[in-house]
Amino acid sequence: MSVLLIGSTGMGKSTLGNYLIDPSEKHMFCSQTFATATDNRPMTQEVKVECKEVQSIEGGAKFFLKLIDTPGLNEGASQDLSHMIDIIKKINECGEIKACILVVKFNAKIDMQYRATLEYYSKLLPSLFENNVIIIMTEFKTDSDSEELRKKLGIDVEQIKSNTIEELRKCSNKQITYTPQLFTIDCLAIQNDAQEISKKERAAILDYILQLQPIKVENLMVAKTDYVQQKDNEKYKELLGEIEGYNLGLIEAYKRSEDALNSTHKKELQITDIESEVKDLEEKLRQKNTTEEVVAAQLSINQEWKMLQSIKRDFKIESQYEVTNYTIWTNGKCEFKDIVRTSKEVSGRVRGEFMHGVYALVTAFTEKRIKYASEIEELKRKLEEEKGNLTRCNEERVEFRDSHKKEREEIELLEKFIAVRRSRAKKCRSKLMKIEDAIQRLQLLQ
Repeated sequence: MSVLLIGSTGMGKSTLGNYLIDPSEKHMFCSQTFATATDNRPMTQEVKVECKEVQSIEGGAKFFLKLIDTPGLNEGASQDLSHMIDIIKKINECGEIKACILVVKFNAKIDMQYRATLEYYSKLLPSLFENNVIIIMTEFKTDSDSEELRKKLGIDVEQIKSNTIEELRKCSNKQITYTPQLFTIDCLAIQNDAQEISKKERAAILDYILQLQPIKVENLMVAKTDYVQQKDNEKYKELLGEIEGYNLGLIEAYKRSEDALNSTHKKELQITDIESEVKDLEEKLRQKNTTEEVVAAQLSINQEWKMLQSIKRDFKIESQYEVTNYTIWTNGKCEFKDIVRTSKEVSGRVRGEFMHGVYALVTAFTEKRIKYASEIEELKRKLEEEKGNLTRCNEERVEFRDSHKKEREEIELLEKFIAVRRSRAKKCRSKLMKIEDAIQRLQLLQ
């Protein structure tokens, strides 16, 4: 299974990646899969992919885990674009992604680099961010001294978790509309008890990822960096100026019908806007009008005890949408009983032994076309309206052109120039570009 590690410099992505692959001291300190920093310099300076056979617990079933360790962005125009090209290539090779892990150091500030990185990936992989985001807070010490220190300093762990989730949701272009599963872990624990807690948390993380539905990824395009988008915006204005100039040429060609020429000019601009709107509406409709499953409701059963305790709890999750499927997950020390699924709810009970950091989870799913039914109808209505406007504008443009057949050759030449620049203008307005185009842009930056 393929998993994406995302985070800014110093958040512990590489260390977490090593721990998920093999938590042994020899691997963590002597023979690391991902090199980790020994000072403040970031070690993940390029996209790194490692595929290893792992076990969630010693003696458990083995499976292959492919980790994609991504560098932080916002390091400069050329560097960011180079990273993005490599990232897209690696992700396209995977075919599907199981989960996106947002790595945040416990009680760390979400800086500008993290915001830029998260914003980029949420635009690049909207389906993944809508369903399969996990937050892992690193360097969370679980020894008694650390817990006592947090108490003395008045550090509210649950409040920090809540604040972190909310902050990351704000940076995701509204793609994360749910509450992602959050884990805390200390990958470099020293004391035996703390090491055991971290190993159990690692097992819970891997088990949770295993039960997620993979998200297909193929033929992804490169999202433009802020620098590239800025340059394209400047180019777009330049192209609009050229288009305007050629339209003035049309006005000169239509000396005897200035009104018709002005109307042609307005229609050309209007058509460009409408075509962009139609394209956007079609893409939104394609994304939402599918049978792909999406989270309808979710219930996380979390207990925090310093000692093992047995509990029995009834649960019921209700959804405003039709429930088409559901999944359950436990840490292996508890089990679900008497589960009943109706059209809009899933109920039952969970029984087992709980302690610090162990979870049980029930997730109800619905189809995107069900969840977004009202939005789909509105999109169809808008699309039909815009296509009608487009047809009408094209017909009106043809009428204006037919009235000036004597100037046909000049008009066709000018319109050819305009069409080429309109095509370029559309590329400038797009937030994505093909890998070949991205490579060309990178060569210009270097």
